[in-house]
Amino acid sequence: MNPAVPEASLTALMHLLAEQALLALGVPHPMMKEIPPANPAVARFYVDLLGVLKDKTEASRNDAETRQLEDLLYGLRMRLMDLKPAAGVPEDPKS
Repeated sequence: MNPAVPEASLTALMHLLAEQALLALGVPHPMMKEIPPANPAVARFYVDLLGVLKDKTEASRNDAETRQLEDLLYGLRMRLMDLKPAAGVPEDPKS
């Protein structure tokens, strides 16, 4: 396998979704020159996807994967709480 491409795994999927959520939260990626504008609705979508992943993989994760997923979700949800909804985008009634 190409060393520049990580192995496909649950951990890789979790981190891919978390990275997309962080970008939508306005956190710059080291490879980007500009800081993207925050988009709470898109960030919430990626956090919700991580929540679905958590629910659907409940019986098949090992302890390390469970801790990583819970830590990612906690950190992202705390960041989401610090953002105000994007202009013209209704706030999620579930939150």
